[in-house]
Amino acid sequence: QEAAWLKSIYSEKPALLERPASILPRFDQNDKRTLVQELQMSSIQKDFCFDELESIIKIKHAEAKMFQSRADDARREAEGLKRIALAKNEKIEEEYANRIAKLRFAETDELRKQKFEELQAIERAHHEYLNMKMRMESDIKDLLSKMEATKMNLAM
Repeated sequence: QEAAWLKSIYSEKPALLERPASILPRFDQNDKRTLVQELQMSSIQKDFCFDELESIIKIKHAEAKMFQSRADDARREAEGLKRIALAKNEKIEEEYANRIAKLRFAETDELRKQKFEELQAIERAHHEYLNMKMRMESDIKDLLSKMEATKMNLAM
């Protein structure tokens, strides 16, 4: 009887046992399908993210190159402007030196003219002095000769 009893229980229960066993594989298959789909979606999203990141990196590299080229251009332009400024400054210094030299030349020329006029005035004064000296000498000689003549006239 035990075997019959076991058989009857066993014969009733296998339907219950088979049912969960058949449900679980389907659940596993559904779960596997959704897991595979999620992995595929995740893989697609990762690929999309990687592609997006790569494109962002490429854009940033392009921006960096653009800014570097702009910086290089600005540096070259600044160096050119610096050379121009130095050349203009040098030219201004030369013009300033020339103007100063011309002013000094004009001042020197004016000073030379003043000194020449002073020299001429001194020469005129000296010439007048010599003329006056000669007149005085001649006047003194005349006076001495007259004194001699009067002395002789008185002595006689």
